[in-house]
Amino acid sequence: MNYQLLALPIISAFIGYITNVVAIRLLFWPKRPVNLGLFSVQGVLPKRQAQIASSVGQLVEQELLSLDELFDRINTPEIREALTDKIGGILKDRLGDLLPRIVPAKVSKLIGDLLEKILRQEAANIIRQSMEAGSEYLNQEINIQQIVEDKINAFDLDELEKMIRSVTSSELTFIEVLGGVLGFIIGLLQVAIILIFPMK
Repeated sequence: MNYQLLALPIISAFIGYITNVVAIRLLFWPKRPVNLGLFSVQGVLPKRQAQIASSVGQLVEQELLSLDELFDRINTPEIREALTDKIGGILKDRLGDLLPRIVPAKVSKLIGDLLEKILRQEAANIIRQSMEAGSEYLNQEINIQQIVEDKINAFDLDELEKMIRSVTSSELTFIEVLGGVLGFIIGLLQVAIILIFPMK
């Protein structure tokens, strides 16, 4: 009887551990539906890959990376100023290449300064309008949700499993061990109940 009582928590721990190992395995396996007569079994990830892809795509587009938010981050006074400086530098270099050598340096400099002045007056407005037009165009042409969805659906299931396991390996191991610990505690409770309320 004592050996049986001792074995109870150990067997319960083993059952708890194995149950969690199998449950985690069933997240990924079997890859294809297995017909068991009355019902079929397929891993959660392979079975729900399309739904998971759709949900993640929607989450990324709506909460994590919308094109409007991306353009808001880009369309700032600092970036507009940096772009104006860059465009001004390119224009001056091109102007120097395009003007014939017979044009006096003072005239060339005067034209360059005039262009830079016009650029500085108009560039911020032009860049802002270009950003807004670009944002509108890209919002119509690019569907982030669809891109993410297609990428996830295109993942090979083995590759996807490997990626998920590499990120969550310590948590998955903890869940497996926790199953054993909880099983052991349940086994101890069963022993306590048997000792407190012995069967006659």
